Amino acid sequence: MILKNKLTRETLEITYSEFRKKFVKEIRNAFESYCRTQLNKYSYNFKDDNSMEYNFYFQLQWNFNHFGNSIWYIEKI
Repeated sequence: MILKNKLTRETLEITYSEFRKKFVKEIRNAFESYCRTQLNKYSYNFKDDNSMEYNFYFQLQWNFNHFGNSIWYIEKI
């Protein structure tokens, strides 16, 4: 994965597992924001939390970049 800092334009190249360990808080915040947004749109579409989590990680790059409040964004997976 290639991540880029929005402020300093620093580039960070890490593996997916390192990303999950290093950005736990940012991923959690993005997921919570994603859940609130999706449930306000159409809650009938999600039968349980697993389907919502699956949809979040299926488009991780877009969801992390748009729902997260981090100075880092995913440039490439």
